[in-house]
Amino acid sequence: MLIIDYCGYHVHNQDYDVVFRPSGTDSHLFLLILSPMTFYLPGYSPEKVRPGACILYKSRTCHHYQAEKEFFNSYIHFFCDEALFETYDIKTNTIFYPEDPEKLNQLVQSVYLESINRLGYSADMTDLLLRQLLLSIHRAQQSAFMLKSNHYNYYPELIALRESILNQCEYPWTIDEMCQKICIGKSQFYHYYKQYFHLSPKEELQRARLEKARYHLTNDAMSIKQAAFASGFDNICYFNRYFKKQFGMTPGEFKQHSGSHQCKIV
Repeated sequence: MLIIDYCGYHVHNQDYDVVFRPSGTDSHLFLLILSPMTFYLPGYSPEKVRPGACILYKSRTCHHYQAEKEFFNSYIHFFCDEALFETYDIKTNTIFYPEDPEKLNQLVQSVYLESINRLGYSADMTDLLLRQLLLSIHRAQQSAFMLKSNHYNYYPELIALRESILNQCEYPWTIDEMCQKICIGKSQFYHYYKQYFHLSPKEELQRARLEKARYHLTNDAMSIKQAAFASGFDNICYFNRYFKKQFGMTPGEFKQHSGSHQCKIV
């Protein structure tokens, strides 16, 4: 279980204050910077950081940073198995800039409020919030990496396009139309889409349609044909074959099967 050691939300120290803990602390430290600071990381030149910068210090590693003037931050000292950092693919002791630092700050606030209110099942809620924080750090670091990668960054445009495609999977999307929306050639589009999302656009679109059809099939008022068409499948024979291949049963068997809504794509 993940446990809070000490935390603070929107904390001010005196101007130009310095934090220097040569051996760190027994707990891990997540730090969200809210005013310009300079960090001194072992083996690196001093690094000036902007508000919104973050770092996750592993336990017993040096903390050394100083405010350029105003000292303002949010932070959480917490205990957890270090193996979680590897499980969640989190880089520690490294400055990163999340795309939306306010979301992380809101999570810190939630952890802080939980630590002072201590309502029912507080330990379980704290564990959930800290795990959510770690997963959010993972995603923030991945997004920051994507923003730096390649000659021209298509990641924000692809994220927006992908959201439209998956939210409207019943629409008859074509690769040409997808490419036109972000002004990119087909080969580049396939390359970047698979690099960022680990599936081809066609594979991901078909998965989204299949999940939507599966959901529609739980509605007894909707026929198999209606469920297929409402999900973007325009060929009922293909839909039946594809559904059986992925779920191991036909759409008709799925509707009749007790508890069939729990089946997953195989």
